[in-house]
Amino acid sequence: MINKKSGRGPKISNGIRQLIISQAIHDSKIMPRRALAVRLQELIERMGEVSPTEDTLMRMISEARNKQPSELEKPWCIGACTYYNIPHDMIPVLIKIQKLKAENGDDEDLSRVLTVREAQWIARLYHVAEPLIRGLPEPDENRLLWLDFIANSYVKRERVSQQMNESYPNTYDLDKLYFYSEKFLDMEIMIPWWDSLMPSHKQAIIKAIENERADILESTEQYYKRPLTPEEIKMIDGCFESLKKGGLVTLREFINQTPLAKENGMKEIITAVLWETARSGGIK
Repeated sequence: MINKKSGRGPKISNGIRQLIISQAIHDSKIMPRRALAVRLQELIERMGEVSPTEDTLMRMISEARNKQPSELEKPWCIGACTYYNIPHDMIPVLIKIQKLKAENGDDEDLSRVLTVREAQWIARLYHVAEPLIRGLPEPDENRLLWLDFIANSYVKRERVSQQMNESYPNTYDLDKLYFYSEKFLDMEIMIPWWDSLMPSHKQAIIKAIENERADILESTEQYYKRPLTPEEIKMIDGCFESLKKGGLVTLREFINQTPLAKENGMKEIITAVLWETARSGGIK
């Protein structure tokens, strides 16, 4: 049952506070405060946690959304490199990513603008991320979009950390996910994380992804810059059905037994969507 009462409730853990602030920032232009508060309450309870009251959630959402934007959210340009300590040898990579975002961005899943904060994180992560994404069966421009995807995970974490007045963002889970294995988005790292979630939390995440299946098919077409074939649509649907049926272990088995899924990098795509959905609260 959704708790609508106001007043002092139980102490909010750092993890739940991080979730609330992250979702408030993510949906700042999409969902009204009250609607987001109700959805967050439902999700937090599915996670097995005691949810703050609706009034408390609305107040926290307002505080997160009303923060003055940092100068780091300004669009990046070459002239900003020296001032913001961005190495000049990263300029060619940043120019390419800036162009790709302008061409492919939709302001939802991929912003059209490369910000100073994103440029900082791309520069910090490039030399550790590049060997991983170099091995992907992708065109060069798609590898750069994966680099942008990784950097944005750190961007989101830093923005939330600053709103929580932390000394620095704790990125241990991101470091482990992306860089502790020689394989990009290694399923063997993801499976123990998935198994640690409560069943109700897993279902909330799967439901959120299922609600976006059509959008993901459309995004995949944009990613490949062509219509998907019937075989590819069947293969992508198979990935979703495997995830619903038995979680990541069943998904891994399906991908390993389906050459088309392996050729199209579905392990990385589905794993990335799953992780981002979970980190954003399992709701969009």
